[in-house]
Amino acid sequence: MPDTPAIGLTIRVLGPLEVLVDGAPLVVDTRKAFAILALLAVEGRPFARDELAAMLWPEADDESARGALRRTLSVLRASLGDRWLRVDRSSVTLDPAGAWIDLTALEASRTAGDAAELGRAAGLARGPFLAGFTLRDAPDFDDWRATQASSAERAVAEVLDRLAAAAEAEADIPAAVAAAARRVDLDPLDEPAQRRLMSVLARSGDRSGAIRGYRACVAVLERELGVAPLAETTELYEAIRDARAEPVRVAATKEPSVAQVVGRLPHVGRVTELTSIRAALAAASADGRVVVVKGEAGIGKSRLAEAVTEAVADAGGRSLTARAFASEAGIAYGPIVELLRAGMARPDAAARMQGLPLVGLHELGRLVPLPNGLIRDLAPGLGAPAAVDQPGARARLLEAVGAALVALTDGPVAGLVVVEDLQWADDASREVLAWLARRLNGRPLLLLLTWRPEDLDELGASFASAIEAVPGSMAVTLHRLGRGDAERLVEAAVAAGLPPLPVDALLAESEGLPLYLVEALAAGTSRPEGATRSVRALLRERLATVSETAAQVLTTAAVIGRSFDLRLVQGASGRSEDETIAAMEELVRRGLVRELEAGRGAAFDFAHAKLREAAYEGTSLARRRLLHRRTADLLRADGASREDLGRLVQIATHERAAGRDAEAADAFAQAASRARALYANREAATHLETALALGHPDLAGLQLALGEVRVALGDYAGAIAVLETAAAMATDARLAAIELLLGRVHARRGDLATADTHLVAAHELLAAAGESGRDALASVLAERALVAHRSGDNAAAVDLANRALGAAAALVGQELPGEGPPSQELPGTAARPLQILGLVALSQGDLDLARQHLGRALGAAGATDLPVAVATRHALALVEARSGELSRAIDLAGAALSDGRRLGDRHVEAALENTLADLLHDAGRREESMDHLKRAVAIFAEVGGHPGELEPEIWKLVEW
Repeated sequence: MPDTPAIGLTIRVLGPLEVLVDGAPLVVDTRKAFAILALLAVEGRPFARDELAAMLWPEADDESARGALRRTLSVLRASLGDRWLRVDRSSVTLDPAGAWIDLTALEASRTAGDAAELGRAAGLARGPFLAGFTLRDAPDFDDWRATQASSAERAVAEVLDRLAAAAEAEADIPAAVAAAARRVDLDPLDEPAQRRLMSVLARSGDRSGAIRGYRACVAVLERELGVAPLAETTELYEAIRDARAEPVRVAATKEPSVAQVVGRLPHVGRVTELTSIRAALAAASADGRVVVVKGEAGIGKSRLAEAVTEAVADAGGRSLTARAFASEAGIAYGPIVELLRAGMARPDAAARMQGLPLVGLHELGRLVPLPNGLIRDLAPGLGAPAAVDQPGARARLLEAVGAALVALTDGPVAGLVVVEDLQWADDASREVLAWLARRLNGRPLLLLLTWRPEDLDELGASFASAIEAVPGSMAVTLHRLGRGDAERLVEAAVAAGLPPLPVDALLAESEGLPLYLVEALAAGTSRPEGATRSVRALLRERLATVSETAAQVLTTAAVIGRSFDLRLVQGASGRSEDETIAAMEELVRRGLVRELEAGRGAAFDFAHAKLREAAYEGTSLARRRLLHRRTADLLRADGASREDLGRLVQIATHERAAGRDAEAADAFAQAASRARALYANREAATHLETALALGHPDLAGLQLALGEVRVALGDYAGAIAVLETAAAMATDARLAAIELLLGRVHARRGDLATADTHLVAAHELLAAAGESGRDALASVLAERALVAHRSGDNAAAVDLANRALGAAAALVGQELPGEGPPSQELPGTAARPLQILGLVALSQGDLDLARQHLGRALGAAGATDLPVAVATRHALALVEARSGELSRAIDLAGAALSDGRRLGDRHVEAALENTLADLLHDAGRREESMDHLKRAVAIFAEVGGHPGELEPEIWKLVEW
């Protein structure tokens, strides 16, 4: 291994970042220049200029980021004497000629067998990777640094392990002790490293030092993991303490794989159901089908879904599987994201998705990271996705998810999408599945959904009814097994090498529940009398048979709470990579854990939910809290997108379970913001309420956000309560927004006098704020205009709307737009006052003027304001109906309803359903009209927030 050169470029990243040019420190005026050198040196590949700009200047627009990168590269090249750094129009590269990088040198010596060379390599590690070097405004760089730090730590650990072993083999005990001690310092939770240090200390004659090492190991394991040392570590300590030879290890006997044995058992009692589902699969090759499998816990829903998945695979088809988890019911789109991630992790995902519209790909990018380079390959230089509040954004999101699932499962037979345990699913995921279930014509896809009817809440029951009402859908209800099925199962178990168990005792104890029968047969491998124990006892016994390390990894997995990857369970458990892999192999072999489909990396899940519950319940409260804390820290440090809603909710949930309320409150607030951006209003409300309950410091801000969500959900009583509380503690800067929303809520309820009081208060606050209040002034004036119009004072309404229009134009330096086409594009804030002017003209019978105002309002709202666009289309429908153009009116009302549903505003949705019902009735389409009227009545009954109380004004909403 070469020594550090005195001439040339030297980059040290193992410890504090150090860059030397011909032996002298590099001098530049920006940390980002050093960051660029570190990236190029460690990665050893060219970086696209756009890639560097996006990573290091994420908050800047594209042009500003490229300019900042250009200036930084210019300074860096000058400081390097125009050597090593190669920059062209598209990429940046570090020329390795004459450059020396400590991490590269260490990697080159990683597998050396010579103690001297290993010692020199170990000497390069001056500390953690890029110790103390961060970029606060470049989170992607810090994520990269964290990932590389783990990789560098593994490389240093391997060098130290090999050095300790080589030095001990050469009888250089002091060197072995030094290397082993450094290795323990690097990762005190690594028990093999702790045992090596204890062993070499004992060999050096420092028996008391070895004993102190063991006690330090006990302390760190208790403090960090809440566990005792492994039996192997304790036995070594006792041997050293008693001056005995190290105990002889007895090789473990190779036991049969429970997973393999049980997996060979036949799928009894489900022939009819499986035949029906296969028929549905065949029929789905042209137009998709929906199959529902329902039944109690442990009845065999998952086993049946697996059988269908195997049938699809045998026919050369493709499938995607996800499940909902009770602990993650608040994660919007959780199972949908799991489906998409599984599909996009496959090697051919990018090729399969290239045919999707670019706008759809951008929408998918809100939920999951797309396959590398997909959008860049399809459209170089394409900008960021459109804002989520643009008209039709939610429709595009739903359509994009459906198109992606079809593309990712396309094959010689109909694709299969399985989502299990939908009794735990979030509302947003259910909405996607309901939307897709109604639009399977022309899509070769079988949508297989499972749930437990007894665990469905009210919303879940409504979803289940809607799914089962989809034309062509099929529902399969699973029942318990009979005696003949149990006999065939026991006979097959005996043929597979399991001991015989009494059928009558099995059937009496299990009452025909398949889960019990299979677990009893598995437990019977060691104790045939296990047939009379409860399922929970059988599960506990299964868990008790694993090794200590496997048990620790298993309890960590149970705390994680869902499917988990190797990296996460290793980091949270504190076990080494080798220990974790060995533990997972043991757990898979014993049938406790199953490896997920290929293409998702090293990912695993419990064989069934009851095993996870038993493992979690068997973990002490103290250890649970510690593991929840470690899991939250790992998820937070993960390089995944900081906009990932599922990740935010997982962090929040683990922080709360760990007892870290402040961190949990902040994470729940972030999750709520992301959920609102994805139209997941119920989940957003839950997250905001949780953040407030956990003591989030921004009480007024969160209460205002919660008020907005409750308004969308139609909970006006709840919205008013939380907004009044927010007003009591808000500063003037936020109070105006609260008063504005209170005015809108009271106007929705028909209490126009109270609404005007709040709107006037908001107006006065903004006027007093001067320049800082200009942005919101147009909105307040427009709402006052609407209240005046609904109160019958059209003259005041026109005056206020024109003032709002003037305020909107002034914000962008325009003149007050007159009637007719504007000479330049109107600002988005002009849409609302123009819409209200249209409503006034409609009420006065001037249909041409109304059509003109509303057309201009729709143009102004089109790119920025979905709520106003919906209201404007509704008003245009009324204009066309008044003009006798019923067909045109129905089209406009239908378009408004489509966007209104995606908006998530329940009151608006009910009003739109009602209007469309009236229009269809006038057109003689009575049956369609009645369908919309029924939906309107059902939604109107939910709005207001006072169940059982009739609020007539809510039912009269026709202008908003």
